[in-house]
Amino acid sequence: MERQLASSPRSWPRPPGHVQTNARASVTTAERGNKEGSVAADHTDHASGSQAHDEKGSPGKALAIGLGLTLTFALVEVAAGLISGSLALVADAGHMLVDSAGLVLALVATLIARRPKDLRRTYGYARAEVLVVPVHVLLMLLIAGYIVYEAVSRIGDQPEIDGIPVLAVGVVGLAINFVTLRLLQGHSHDNLNAKGAMFEVMADMLGSVGVILAATVLLVTGWSGVDVIVSLVIGALVVPRAFALLRHALAILLEGTPPGVRPDEIARDIESVPGVLAVHDLHVWALAPSFVALSAHLEVREMVGCETTLTEVTRVLKASHNISHITLQPETRELHEAIDCCLSPDSVADASHLHTSAGALP
Repeated sequence: MERQLASSPRSWPRPPGHVQTNARASVTTAERGNKEGSVAADHTDHASGSQAHDEKGSPGKALAIGLGLTLTFALVEVAAGLISGSLALVADAGHMLVDSAGLVLALVATLIARRPKDLRRTYGYARAEVLVVPVHVLLMLLIAGYIVYEAVSRIGDQPEIDGIPVLAVGVVGLAINFVTLRLLQGHSHDNLNAKGAMFEVMADMLGSVGVILAATVLLVTGWSGVDVIVSLVIGALVVPRAFALLRHALAILLEGTPPGVRPDEIARDIESVPGVLAVHDLHVWALAPSFVALSAHLEVREMVGCETTLTEVTRVLKASHNISHITLQPETRELHEAIDCCLSPDSVADASHLHTSAGALP
């Protein structure tokens, strides 16, 4: 077989599941057993991956309920703020309106992400939830700027503020934010917009605490300057969370390694599988927080019978690293050199393109 590989690249034997792409002989298998433990050596069914992302713990219902609660109370809070003269209430209401807009964006993105894949979008629409994040961040920064502007313009003024409605609205707002937080907590790990909405609700809870504090000071001392201070704090809470959310979205769009994933540990686990001589061209990225994908080249001694090795590597990756969308390309040393694997653009620039295993062929 080695003689065939070296002498005639076009006549290389093709193992089951072989797919040749761009003359690089990308070998994949998509065997799926019905028994537990029977796994695919290569998960190439993009539809099943995107469906798992869409259907497993879809946050649509939680986002819709959270939207209804947040939007309704925000309108009540605006009215109470205008009647009582409290800028802190108006600021908190503006913050909650931005939360409502974020929940709308998240809900729309979730519905789009559930659409099935097609020939032009073979990964489906999972990344829709990431694309709406910049719009959400822009809204957060706009409301923060408005709150700060209004607070600064009130410095030096001593408007009369009725503390009783401010206190009542603050207490009700804290309760509503707590309910919304509990609804979103279960989805924040797998959905970036649910995570952003949860951060917003957490900030709203702090805003409600600030409103309660301002109302208490107003009722006890009558000092209205606390209202301006609380408003500035509420505005300041928005900015760092906006940039944190944007940084997470950019990391996904740039196909960076997802948080908590260690490519070096993954490489060691792959090389510990019997039959794997070396691993290189290891890439781990995410289409969305819950859709992590991996591709790698595995060096094996011979192609015949390597399905067992690929199946075990896939099992290890699923069990130890919770990665289910896996593409593995097995290759012998002769095949590796014949297709100029080390000279591909991504390999030249990729620090992970190393043959580190002590068992690699000389």
